[in-house]
Order: sequence, then C-alpha cells, then structure tokens
Amino acid sequence: MNDYSNIFLLSDMDGTLINSNSQISAVNKYALEQFTKNGGTFAVATGRTIRSCQDFLGELPINAPSIFYNGTILQNVYNNVALKTLSLQNSQLTAFLAQCLIYCPQMCIEIHTKDIFYVITDKAYDDPVIKREALPYVRANLGELKDIPILKVQFYTEKPELISWLHNFAQAMEIDKIAKYFTSWSSYFEIIPQNASKGIMLNELRKMPQYQGKIFIAVGDFDNDIEMLRCADYGIAAQNATQNLKQVADIIGVSCDDHLLSHVITKIIPNLTKYMAANLQTA
Repeated sequence: MNDYSNIFLLSDMDGTLINSNSQISAVNKYALEQFTKNGGTFAVATGRTIRSCQDFLGELPINAPSIFYNGTILQNVYNNVALKTLSLQNSQLTAFLAQCLIYCPQMCIEIHTKDIFYVITDKAYDDPVIKREALPYVRANLGELKDIPILKVQFYTEKPELISWLHNFAQAMEIDKIAKYFTSWSSYFEIIPQNASKGIMLNELRKMPQYQGKIFIAVGDFDNDIEMLRCADYGIAAQNATQNLKQVADIIGVSCDDHLLSHVITKIIPNLTKYMAANLQTA
C-alpha cells in the first residue's frame, strides 16, 4: 500500500473530478478514500460557489481547506470558516455591469457574495444550472447591490459571440485595472478580484504550518486552472483539457470520463519520477 503522507492533492471539480455526466465516479471516490486513509491530504479548487458544491462535498474525503469562486475564498468545508476572502467593489465595475445590461441584456449575469447569490438579468436568460441544481438565489436590480462586497461576477450565455463581446468590452472599459476577467468554460465569463486565483490560494495553503514540506499536485482541465498548475510542484492536465492548460502541465492524464483522479492516485503519483522523465524526453 502506498504512503501518501507527503502529498497534497488539489483538484478542480467540473471536467476533472466530475465527469461529463455531472457525477463523481465510484472509482474516483474509492481512490480518494484510499488516498486519504493512507496519509494523503486532499482538497478541491473550483469556480463553483460553496452552495453549488454541497451535494458533491458530502461524497468526498476532503481533509484540508478548499478553494471556491476561482480563488476568492479559502474555506474549511466542515465548519464553514473562511480562512481568506477577497472581494470586488468599485464604481468602475458597477458602470461596466450597467452598460452590459443596456447593450447586451440577453445573457445571465450573476453577482456572488459570501452569503447570497443574486441574478440581475431577465429570467428568460438564466443559467440552466440554477434550475437543474435548485440553487437558491435572489433576483435583484443592480442599484440594490451598491456597496455590497462582491466575490465574483459570472456571465452565462450560449452564444460564443457574446463571450467575445464581453472580453472586448472589458478591455475597452479597462476592467483589468481593478479585476481579473477570463472565460472559465465555453459559456461562462467571470470577473474576480485582481489578487484572486486558484494559484494564489494554493500558495496560501503552502504557507500553513501543517502543509509545509508537502508535495503539491494540482489537477485541472480549463484555462482558469493555469496558474494553479504553475504554482504546484506537479501540474496535471486532464486529457480533455484545453490546449492552453496542456501546454503548462507537467503531465497529461486520462480524460475525466476515465476516472482521472483514480489514475492520478494509483498510476501517476507512485511513478512521478518516471512520468517527469518521459515528459523531459518528449519536450
């Protein structure tokens, strides 16, 4: 039986731990149980809100603080204590959102705070995840949210041209001076605090006395995982990952539909030296 006591495994959720059927496979669950039983430290790093993760978190042997909202919160999932929280609030952001409502209203705009999730657009354009996962939310007007600390703004649209429009408009409005913005999935555009990312929160974990000296292994599939993989000792991309992520990964694993976390735990971690040597030979 392998000893994983020197390993901190940090995994993205959708497209990595969670497969294309929106499930965590029994094979992945068993591998994670064995990993933590044999000394491993495991946490998740996701763009999801804490509420939208609840059903999944109960299935996982998480034993370390986890990262939510793409790096705006580092939180203990058992006692719900936030260890670090970053927030957005700026008149420039409010002006940007107001212009989006005027010139491009046919999308879903979500405002995420620590305790409440607001939707400020018409119900006809709601993200289907809201209904599918029965997420509690409050429909509000932008003016009602003045001076409320915002953790993340998320836009949803099925039209790729609107995602491109958001990128161009954010650039024109110089949103990069106050925040980070990026596409977190094909249908999602996000704005988070400028000093927030999964990678920055990974480094916060690394500073904690109980995790010093651990080997950090990060696993992901999308561009919002790039900084996390770069900050880890070993970065692993799913086979289904974007090309951008694969380019920064140390190792390419199997697809999320082929029990990626089990593959990482049973095949890659026990053979890290061999995998790294193979990558160097093909680089």
